[in-house]
Amino acid sequence: MSRRPWANYALVAANILIFVMGFNGTLGAKAVSNLGLLQSDQPQLYQFFTCMFMHGGWTHLLGNMLFLWVFGNAINDRMGHLGYVLFYLAGGVLAGVGYLVLGGSAPVLGASGAIAAVTGAYLILLPRVRVTLIAFLFLLIIPFEISSLIFIGLQFVWNVLMSFNDLVTPTGGGGVAYAAHSSGYVFGIVVALMMLGLKLVPRHGADMFSLWKSHQRRSTYRRMVAQGYDPFGYTGRPMGPARATPPPPDRWVTGMASADSPPPPPPPSPQEVELRRAIGRALSDGDFRTAAERYLELVRLAPDAVLSRQNQLDVANKLFQDGQYAQAADTYERYLKHYHEDAADVLLLLGMLYGWYLGSPARAKPLLEQALPRLRDQRKIQRAQEVLASLGEERG
Repeated sequence: MSRRPWANYALVAANILIFVMGFNGTLGAKAVSNLGLLQSDQPQLYQFFTCMFMHGGWTHLLGNMLFLWVFGNAINDRMGHLGYVLFYLAGGVLAGVGYLVLGGSAPVLGASGAIAAVTGAYLILLPRVRVTLIAFLFLLIIPFEISSLIFIGLQFVWNVLMSFNDLVTPTGGGGVAYAAHSSGYVFGIVVALMMLGLKLVPRHGADMFSLWKSHQRRSTYRRMVAQGYDPFGYTGRPMGPARATPPPPDRWVTGMASADSPPPPPPPSPQEVELRRAIGRALSDGDFRTAAERYLELVRLAPDAVLSRQNQLDVANKLFQDGQYAQAADTYERYLKHYHEDAADVLLLLGMLYGWYLGSPARAKPLLEQALPRLRDQRKIQRAQEVLASLGEERG
């Protein structure tokens, strides 16, 4: 994350503090009806807000705060502090409105509607993040991972189905305001899609729009492969000047075999292919140490080897964390040679490595000077200036 999620910390703290102060489900029916959101012809405006900060018991509170902590921190980071608080409160209010419109009858207490809005936004902004769950099987505790797209998607579908069930056979939801949850999810999904479309939050390669574009590209590729592709058989609308007639085959062969053409790179060896597969499997399993070890073997086998963008960064970060500074610097250097994303952050890390850990200020200074004009995060700018100052150069 680019910033500390102070706004989410404050919301978690406010919910816990209000509960500890005694404003919870133990106040009695009259107080709960006054502070909770009750179905009536004239609901009070303040009830839409007070109900968000009241919970029925410790289990209710801790369950909600767990979800808010897991999913809210990242959304706070993406939206900023003020935007996140306004989004959270609006999600809670709209969840209450949806509950009343869909005929809820019991007083609503809890932050579930607002948290559903947060998780709905998470579904759109970070669908590829993996969530660690814990399953209890008799005396066994089994952790496993699942993508947020599947986890939150199943939560959303379940709440929508239960909301419709309550409409058909009103049972009070068994003490759960499913209609409020569903309304919160819909609000969060719609608002996050609008913010992405209007570029009110920064785009990245793992949001829902990017997933959809990636799916479209893969579908197009599969169609081309299935139908066969003739590069000279284009019959659609011309995109520029007409192509000249291709030269005879013998000219193509002669041209491709000319002395000026560089020879094609040799195919990777079976050992290199297997090492790359092992690195990918280890990173997918979250085993970064094994991935880093296999990567160092790969570099010894193929000196020019480089991984995909994210894998190269993950391995470099692990090597840095484990104190293998020279290897980490080499891995970051390879990243800069092949990729342009996150270049400012990598330049800063390389400057720190060379300046503080590898004792090479002459190499560190130009890297930090390249990074400074590109950095946008104030804390990273201060860190770059701090490293430069420690190397004996004053910065304004």
